[in-house]
Amino acid sequence: MKLHLGCGQKYLDGYINIDFPSSEHTVQKTSVADEFHNLYELTYSGNCIEEIRLHHVFEHFDRSTVCAFMAGWNSWLKIGGKLQIEVPDFELTFKKNFSAFNRNKYEGVALRHIFGSQEASWAVHYEGYSEKLLIKLFNAFGYSILKVNKTEYKRTFNIEIVAEKKHQLSIEESKQQANSYLKFYLVDDSDSEKDMLGVWMNNFEKQLTKTFAK
Repeated sequence: MKLHLGCGQKYLDGYINIDFPSSEHTVQKTSVADEFHNLYELTYSGNCIEEIRLHHVFEHFDRSTVCAFMAGWNSWLKIGGKLQIEVPDFELTFKKNFSAFNRNKYEGVALRHIFGSQEASWAVHYEGYSEKLLIKLFNAFGYSILKVNKTEYKRTFNIEIVAEKKHQLSIEESKQQANSYLKFYLVDDSDSEKDMLGVWMNNFEKQLTKTFAK
């Protein structure tokens, strides 16, 4: 079984193409999806999925949710199963479009690509990903990088990671990895920052209970 999550208008043969129904979209009027699901509520049995793909969907989730999804998808995938994610390349988009020569022409395109089109509540990007950050995230949740691809489309620059599941994470291991990863975003070790981490971890655990294999 192979999953294409957040398929939009792109149908992939050989995959179960999953998306929100058309009523939840603003610009997209029709759907090619095989099934309609809320990804926040989606779960599968353990070790039953061969491949999961997301193209320009991952950046729409906040960091706590991202950690819960990475752990949950690990629980769905077979050992050796593939996870393929494509997102905007924050560093390259900024570098190429915010130079003195290009800024007047491409700044708006770059900001939209980085922060989302924002025509709907879900059309917002929560993270600016780089190759280094994506590799850090994949490695934290039991994946081994197979390939890194970089693409460009009309001054929007993208990065795609193809990885395979190398290690089966338990719920407790998932919590440990999420805690370690989210600490990267703390400003210091003050009590207020520790409280912030506590909120993030609480949000992570709530999502993990929905996503982790049943």
